[in-house]
Amino acid sequence: MKTKLLVFSFFLLFTFLTFAQNGSIQGTIAEKNSNEVIPFASIVVLKANSNKTVNGTISSDNGQFAIENIGFGNYTVEVSFIGYQTKTIENITISKSDPNLNLGLVFLEPQIESLDAVTVKAQTKTSTNKIDRKVYNVSDFEAAKGGNAADVLNKLPSITVDPSGNVSVRGTSDFMVYLNGKPTNVTPSVLLGQIQSNNISKIDVITVPTARYDAQGKGGIINITTKKNVNQGLSVSINGLLGGSPWANLTDVYSGHDLKDDRYGGGFNITYGKKNITLYGGLNYNMKNVNGKRSGEARVFVNESQGDFFHMNAKNGQRPEWYENYTANAGVDIDLTDSKKLSLSYFYGNRNEGRAAYYIYNTFYADADQSNKDLASEQFMYNPNVDDRYGEYNTFNLDYTVDLANNASFKTALAYETSKLSRALNNKNYFYNTRAEVDNDIENNYVNAFQADDYSLSDNTPLKGLRLNLDYEKQIDESSTFGTGAQIQYTNIEGAFKFKNTLVTKNLDNAIDLTRTVYAAYADYSATRGKLSYILGLRAEYGDQTLENGTTDYVPIFGTDLEKNYTQKQLDLFPSAHFNYKMSDTDNLTLAGSRRINRASVTKLAPFLYRRHFEVYVVGDPELESEYLNNVEITYETSVGKNNFSLTGFYRGTDNTVFRVNTVTTATENPELNTILNEDVLIRSYTNAGNSTSLGAELNINLIPSSWSKFFIGGSLYNYQIKGEVFGFNVDQNSTNWSLKGNANFTISNKLRFTYDFSRISRTVTSQGQNDPFTVSNIAFSYQPSEVWDIALRGLDIFAQNDEGLDTNAFNASKQQIFYQETLYERNGPILELGITYSLNMKDKKGKTKDFQGNKHFK
Repeated sequence: MKTKLLVFSFFLLFTFLTFAQNGSIQGTIAEKNSNEVIPFASIVVLKANSNKTVNGTISSDNGQFAIENIGFGNYTVEVSFIGYQTKTIENITISKSDPNLNLGLVFLEPQIESLDAVTVKAQTKTSTNKIDRKVYNVSDFEAAKGGNAADVLNKLPSITVDPSGNVSVRGTSDFMVYLNGKPTNVTPSVLLGQIQSNNISKIDVITVPTARYDAQGKGGIINITTKKNVNQGLSVSINGLLGGSPWANLTDVYSGHDLKDDRYGGGFNITYGKKNITLYGGLNYNMKNVNGKRSGEARVFVNESQGDFFHMNAKNGQRPEWYENYTANAGVDIDLTDSKKLSLSYFYGNRNEGRAAYYIYNTFYADADQSNKDLASEQFMYNPNVDDRYGEYNTFNLDYTVDLANNASFKTALAYETSKLSRALNNKNYFYNTRAEVDNDIENNYVNAFQADDYSLSDNTPLKGLRLNLDYEKQIDESSTFGTGAQIQYTNIEGAFKFKNTLVTKNLDNAIDLTRTVYAAYADYSATRGKLSYILGLRAEYGDQTLENGTTDYVPIFGTDLEKNYTQKQLDLFPSAHFNYKMSDTDNLTLAGSRRINRASVTKLAPFLYRRHFEVYVVGDPELESEYLNNVEITYETSVGKNNFSLTGFYRGTDNTVFRVNTVTTATENPELNTILNEDVLIRSYTNAGNSTSLGAELNINLIPSSWSKFFIGGSLYNYQIKGEVFGFNVDQNSTNWSLKGNANFTISNKLRFTYDFSRISRTVTSQGQNDPFTVSNIAFSYQPSEVWDIALRGLDIFAQNDEGLDTNAFNASKQQIFYQETLYERNGPILELGITYSLNMKDKKGKTKDFQGNKHFK
């Protein structure tokens, strides 16, 4: 017995001495020029003065690494990543007095090659695949500089941003947009217009998010990371923009307004770092005017003696657009101690965006093909209308991070948002018997005695939002991590609406009070076992939503009157799984799947009746329910030399899909609506009407044939299908959709760079029609005469192809077409822009750099 006890005691002592003589090495890998963290860099620990490997690992998504159980002694650390010079750190000592060594920020420099006596930096990939997202290097999209975030997104594969700022990926809209890893309640179309492309460093596209992120947004998450400077000392960046399409300037003969196609703006960003504190701020302004035209034909089924259809045709009406945005931001990052960090930030945005439309309609009764026109019913109508959206919003963020013992960390994030966004839409209808009367009246600029209708409507939708995140992460061992957390998100929108329309028999002024609270908790486990890495997670969300209507006697588009209150309470579970198998040094296989939810926006819920044009009204539906999405992707990635190829197969199925639908107000098809609106026009809304699926593949190619050229090609091919029931008519439509986007970068010298990009998107079906193909091409020259100056000359839409077309139609239960609408938007091009950026970095005497908390916000 004593022998056994002695052996056991010796074993405990040996174990204690073994672990007591072990230490650890940790740090963060970053790029020297941009200070951006580098994920998946290789870190190897070697015995000093030998090539014997002791241990190794790869950096995580936020560039951090930790290597445990390293015996006391002297070591060399080597850090490497494709496209960068290997970093060697010698004379590393792990001792009993200092067992845990923190290397801090370890910077890698891009590889340098010599070509005909010209020094050229090695090319890095435009896109990079990670286990849960695709990362795009924004510096490769020079033609998007001077614009906003929407301009950059439109150049990425499978992503489409329409002129209203709505984002869709592979036919699925309603993405969540994050800014520096933080979600926001601001409508994506508003937020994208506020972020200047010059300030963006990279974009993460996460089509299958892990359990850590909100389940909201059926299409996934787009995270926009803005540029940060972590050098101690003073850093200043100033930019300016001037451009336009002066050959497209004109004076509209109908409105008398000067329509200029120009754009201009500028701003500055400043950062100051000193010891344990970093201060930063910026101010930017951007104004963009875009001239264009709209043509369209519309008809509604009336079955009258004058003809079966009432036609409303407009041709080549001027449609100028404007986008004016102010933004300001300020923040401070403080290292309270080596393990505690505090970050405070503020963002302000002010926008004034909209469009005017100066259309002349030719209205008459006739057959569907416009034959047998009833000349006695023919009229001409001049419809000048202006849709102006304006307002401001504020976002305050507070983040606190503490590194705990035993390789654990805890983060608290608090965000408060307010916004005051409004809209004013004015229409006037002038009726004439002949086109000559229209031209004469406008040419002489006098008040028309035949003015019949004056429409005006406005809304005010202030928002208040509060969000609290608590996140805990524990590194179990050198190859596995457990994370858990909880979030509370509160949103309140209290909106009012004023409506004026002489043809409407009801008072349609209304108000809503929407309160939505989402309680969430998650847990995930990530690990690496040999060549296999994986992340398994489960998220639970309880949504509590109440919508109160001010007026219930409204427009019964779906056959029932409104209720005073609509309440939705729902508990949902959202599992996610991500697997990555490293087949070889050059080949990777990734499999991912998740479930998500899409809660309707206030735009789709609010029962406010907007008069978009002469022929269309739009109204929301407060009865909308949430959509649910199931998404699966499998990606194979391989490298051949410096070239990289990735092929992704995907399936996306949406249940309870919200369709944008149209019906008519004619007495023949909808007598109840006709008694309210007393017009033969279309009325548009949203409804849960069925399901939709996308099944196909996406191919991304990074080609780097030389140190002075780089090509990126991204394309997708998929079947998009819609099934449901709209106003009693079964919808079963599908289309084979495809997109092709390319980007070519040529480094002519170490000072001059040329970029060309193009985008081609195929037609796609909608619930009641189709959207036509779209094509656009851009070029850019970037000249850097010195380290502080960057001059860019850009040509946008160089082939003047920026046309957007769509067709909409519907049938009743008798398979009679009840309406048809065809619309073409033509935006003027080409457009020239000149952008100039001046950057100055004044490091302190020690020239040190410090970690920046913003880099840790999006792990």
